[in-house]
Amino acid sequence: MATLRQLRSAAKCDAPASPWRPWCFAADVFDKGTFADLPKPRVMMGITVELAYGGDVAKALRDKVTLAVFAIDDEGKVKLISLRPDNDAEKRQMTEAIVNLTMVFKDKAKTAKLPDELATYVKRMRGTFTPTKTASSWSWRGASEGGSDAVMRKVGPHWVVIETPAKQDGIFATVLTDAWE
Repeated sequence: MATLRQLRSAAKCDAPASPWRPWCFAADVFDKGTFADLPKPRVMMGITVELAYGGDVAKALRDKVTLAVFAIDDEGKVKLISLRPDNDAEKRQMTEAIVNLTMVFKDKAKTAKLPDELATYVKRMRGTFTPTKTASSWSWRGASEGGSDAVMRKVGPHWVVIETPAKQDGIFATVLTDAWE
């Protein structure tokens, strides 16, 4: 919770014109987030930030943001992946996708256009982990970083996942949307 409060401050959530407003959905996940049924099988796109406990959150917002893919399969299994580029072409595609997704999160666009090659790749993603429905969220144990506990809630029109890896001193906060093409 302290890390999410630091995220709220670093993202300047009280300033409507803050360029980091998309992170306010993640900062509000436990205060304003609600339980909702998972969407039908699909792939959602988003952005993830890696936040170290006691670390410089403003620096993380500049340096530790990656493109995220969240897959829900026909059986209701889920999988969250942070994509990392292997070359300059992939870096350009992912940067373009992050910028376009940010515009959706800031209500400046209705959908985020992904580069064709990237969109084709992410549409093939499938779920792996069976989520558990609680009274207020979805949760599952993932495989990243030696096992991670994930909690997912809906905040406004978007979904937020907070992952706590077993072998890391911090969290991953992800904001997701299904408004992409």
